[in-house]
Order: sequence, then C-alpha cells, then structure tokens
Amino acid sequence: MELVRQAGAGEAGFYVVGPGGWLYLFCPLLLLSSSFPLRVWPYVIFSALVEGVYYIVLTRAYEHGDFSLVYPMARGAAPAFLVIWAVLFLGERPRIAGFVGLALIVLGLVIVGGNTWWSLRKTTALSGSGIGLALGVALCISIYSAIDGAAVRIVAPLPYTVLVISLSTVFITPVILVRYGGRAAAAEWRTNWFRIVIVGILMLLSYMLVLQTYAIAHVSYAGAIREISVVFAAFIGWRWLGEDFGLLRLLGASVIFVGILVIAIAG
Repeated sequence: MELVRQAGAGEAGFYVVGPGGWLYLFCPLLLLSSSFPLRVWPYVIFSALVEGVYYIVLTRAYEHGDFSLVYPMARGAAPAFLVIWAVLFLGERPRIAGFVGLALIVLGLVIVGGNTWWSLRKTTALSGSGIGLALGVALCISIYSAIDGAAVRIVAPLPYTVLVISLSTVFITPVILVRYGGRAAAAEWRTNWFRIVIVGILMLLSYMLVLQTYAIAHVSYAGAIREISVVFAAFIGWRWLGEDFGLLRLLGASVIFVGILVIAIAG
C-alpha cells in the first residue's frame, strides 16, 4: 500500500496504479470465464460500488493523516467489522475459540499499529476527520470482503476479481475525469508505468488468494488473518527502511501468531 501511495497525485495516482491499472493489464483474464451466473451480478455491482468508495475514502484519509497512522487503524478495525457482517449475512457461527482467536488478532494489530501511532502522535497530527475516514476505510474493506466472500461460492475467484475491479473503474472514472482531467491519469501512467505493472500483479495475485480462501473457509477468520500484512509492513520497514521494530511490535506480532494458532487448532 505504501508503494501505491507513493505513485503520485492523490486520487489520480490511486486510480492509475489501482483499478485503472488493473483494467489495462488484466481485463483479458475475463476470457477465462465464458459467462457469469445471473445471480452473481448483484454481488459484482455492489462490491464494485463499495470498492469505488473505498479508493475515494482512502485517498481522503491520507490527506488528513500520515500513512503510518491511517493504515494500521484502517486495517486493524476491518476484521472487527467483518465479523459482524459474516455472522449477520453469511450465516457464519464462529466457535468461542474462534472469537478468542479473532480478538487476539485484532489486539495484535492494534499493538503493532499502535506502536507507530504512539510514537508519531506528538509530531504528526491525525485529525478527528482523519480518524473517521480511517474507520470509513475499514468499513469499506469489511463490506466488500463480505460481499466477495459470498460471491466466490458461486463463481471462480480470478475472473470475479477482474470483473469487480473493471466495473469499479467504470464507476470511479467520471470522478477522476471531473476532478483531475484525463491528462493527470495519462501523466501518472507515463511516470509510473513500471510501478503500475508490479503493483497490479501483486494486488491481483494477493486478492485472488484471499478470495480463494474465502471460498473454502470462514470469511471472518480469513479476513482477520489477511490483515497480518500490517506485521509484514512493520518488518519490511525495520529490515529495509531503517525503522525501529521494537518490543511492542514484537509483542503484537506474537499475539497475532497466537490468535492464528487458536483459530487453526480450535476455531
């Protein structure tokens, strides 16, 4: 996500490196599915709409707060929202041990992200609107995850992913054109084409794996485990960017690991 954020000017940069880049690169993969069942189209449309809102809210959140503050908050809160939707709309009934594992994962995410939050809060401002936007990002993540978790029980994950992102691009494009014009998106492509290709491939593969997991496991569990990307981001920052990993991050990573073990063994 940090790589995406560095790509360029606000929503125009997110559009080209995110859904716009996916459309350019992966639309031919739709040919892997000759047709989509009629009953999957409501999932496609609503997921694409939420994805479109997600990109817009995400860029707004980064305008009101630093990446190191917004990202952990958004990713840490998303699993908590997702559990609610999975229980209410997907009929999932996690066991007591599953709830304990989910709680441990969320706690670990808060500890890992909170380490950065507490260290930066005196030097980097996160306004009330920034907190609200970060939670809005978490809400969007949880909603489209629940929708996609239901959809991949009907259709294959790969063509479904490409279709949703393609449709979300259609929804977002008018917003980008009105606010920035076509030149901004074209300039982002010329400047960051290599990053667009790399990020597009990684995003497609990672979310395809997420959806494949949704198809065979509890969405509430898989969605929570997915967010350990926060730990990997902290590790990368320590190993290659010279950031302090610290005792709190180590503790948070350990709590997340224990949560995953609880879910795997007894959830």
